[in-house]
Amino acid sequence: MGVKLNRLPDFVGRPLLCVTYSDRPLEPERCDLEFLRARYAKADRLPPSAPFESLLPLSHYAGSGGGIAIYDVGRDGSSSPRLVCAFRVQTCKPQHSIWHDGLVWVLGVDRVEIYDPDLRCVGVVTDPWLSGAHTIATDGNGCLLLSCSASDSVLWLDIASRQIVNAVRLPERVYGFNYRLSRTDSVVDHYITNDLQTTHVNCAWPWRKGVLTSSLIPGALGWFDTTGDYRELLRGMVGCHGARVRSDREELYCCDSCAGTLVFLDAGGRIVRRLDTDSHWLHDSLQLSGDLFATNRYDKGDVVLWDVATGTRQTTIDVSMHGLPQFLSFGS
Repeated sequence: MGVKLNRLPDFVGRPLLCVTYSDRPLEPERCDLEFLRARYAKADRLPPSAPFESLLPLSHYAGSGGGIAIYDVGRDGSSSPRLVCAFRVQTCKPQHSIWHDGLVWVLGVDRVEIYDPDLRCVGVVTDPWLSGAHTIATDGNGCLLLSCSASDSVLWLDIASRQIVNAVRLPERVYGFNYRLSRTDSVVDHYITNDLQTTHVNCAWPWRKGVLTSSLIPGALGWFDTTGDYRELLRGMVGCHGARVRSDREELYCCDSCAGTLVFLDAGGRIVRRLDTDSHWLHDSLQLSGDLFATNRYDKGDVVLWDVATGTRQTTIDVSMHGLPQFLSFGS
């Protein structure tokens, strides 16, 4: 691990804004709506012709790294940002991170690594389906939700035992078939690439005692209820990321990444308004408090805090000296 700065021991119990960044350069042509639409509309894309056992391991595709930058923005996000911690992860490509219960939980492409405030690794969690991971979030019920694109799945990581205790895949009846995976089939050892995935699920967030998801390929928002039954709420927002729910009202939001807009939806999945963030690849957004939201503009290399009620920028955090911002979290 390469540690550039660490003042985390002084912030235990206080909310912090975590920005996970990547070394992968922006590829504008691959962020285009029509490119994505054509990419996933190929008639012979699914089911795949290659047997699952013939697929190469995830390590064959790993080509970029990244790290974590953590900021103090006050308890409600309204203070001037101060860099608290910055470090690079050497063991895997980090995708998302959260500051929770005095620990930094780093979701890599194929694992969760847990660090204490002194940035000592105190735990590692792996699973056969934990591959192509994207986001990590607390479910408010003792677990962390992990969205894993390569297995088109959501995993539940029990915080106390540090074990994966549940898993569901986005259903074949809605999104088609690629491979019928058992829970022992390793998508780490046999990586299912983007073009062979059914949904490329990229976010899992607690909602109505179940899980809200967003998926890039169908541009869909969906919901798993408490029994694991899935219902699609919206489809067609190709390239969408980061489906979440506001804490102060039952309103969903997500990123229309290709259009660079933060989209707000009602509980039925109907779009009620949009915020243009002047981005060509809006990778993530997150409510900090009330109408104060943060957006990750991957193409600009920054995180912008917005008053979404007025549509005005409040603060811009330049993270380009670290890398390009992927996903956001805020909490203690």
